Amino acid sequence: MGVRKKLLLIGPLPPPLAGPEMVTLTFTESEMLREKYVITHINTTVRQSNDVKGKLDIVMILAFVSYLYRLIYQLIITRPDYILYCPTSATLKGWVRDGMTLLIGGFSRARIFMLFQGGHFRYFHDSLGKRPRGIIRWLLNRAHRVLVQADILKFQFEGIVPDAKIATLHNFIGDKFYASFDNVNRERETPEVNILFIGHLSFAKGYCDLLKTVPVLSRKHDVKFMIMGARTGVERNVFYNQVTGERITPEQPDDVYREYIVGQGLEDSVVFLGDKVFGEDKLRIFRDADIFVLPSYSESFSMSLLEAMAAGLPVVVTGVGAVPEIIDDGTIGYIIQPGDVGMLSDRLESLISDAALRLEMGRKGRDLCRERFLDDAGSRNLVTMLENK
Repeated sequence: MGVRKKLLLIGPLPPPLAGPEMVTLTFTESEMLREKYVITHINTTVRQSNDVKGKLDIVMILAFVSYLYRLIYQLIITRPDYILYCPTSATLKGWVRDGMTLLIGGFSRARIFMLFQGGHFRYFHDSLGKRPRGIIRWLLNRAHRVLVQADILKFQFEGIVPDAKIATLHNFIGDKFYASFDNVNRERETPEVNILFIGHLSFAKGYCDLLKTVPVLSRKHDVKFMIMGARTGVERNVFYNQVTGERITPEQPDDVYREYIVGQGLEDSVVFLGDKVFGEDKLRIFRDADIFVLPSYSESFSMSLLEAMAAGLPVVVTGVGAVPEIIDDGTIGYIIQPGDVGMLSDRLESLISDAALRLEMGRKGRDLCRERFLDDAGSRNLVTMLENK
């Protein structure tokens, strides 16, 4: 096979259970990538819970110093051929680490690839003053490629780096996770329909909008809302409606929960699963679910959406990030507008009321996942990008 080249992967690992962490985990578990490269990983996770993620304090400062030491050490000792860096936020605070990674990495022989996993970099960039915009542009152009997770997201970097540097790398999912649902029977013997939401329990993820559908749907149907994610009232790094470009005005999730759930005596209709669900426990939750919902205001390419497709679940999602590229409305699920609670409720009710439709959409989603988003296809695309000049 010859001498394998060296890949330095920089990104967060779970816990917590969130998109960036799951993306990095998929890379580390890819059999094709492990066969092709000698992979060294720097874990950038600082907080093990989403509700304190990104908090600036002494822990964060010490973690940053530790990160710089580990980065320099690996560049000197490992001498990687490639660096795949997965930044986790589009904020000035986050760009301290991002910028230092590009600056320090630029002195090595490695080609640097930045994989952006958010969908609002452009809004962040354009909100800055002339000088910080110039610094970020200069730093970004030290990267060999700037990767986004959907073609529709390339606009974020147009005019900031040359078009030739911008490329698309879709998320992919492990073969083992997909195979875990090969023999799942979704023809329920009980009438209850389980609706699964995965994400921060924040306004920007559409959690508040989903809570507003509970009174209508739970009084008409036998439904259970399964909520996987951290309770947090803090809006983390998402400030814009990705479809309209308008700045969002968040509601307080706890206030919405008290009004629509506690105030109407519907606590039994909502089950909180926490944000540290892994292994067989996570597989069981996907097997128990009947519908996946993510009414987010901004995404890049949701890993939980891919997991839902792999599990054979019909989906109700907003048309943000990669969604319009991979889903035709009405095929593997429904696409709605961010913030449209009435539309969200109507589409969920369509699936709740029609078991045959759920099965058909879930089957099509699983087929699409197998055809386009398993490890083999995703890893092959990454290898092609790394190797091409």
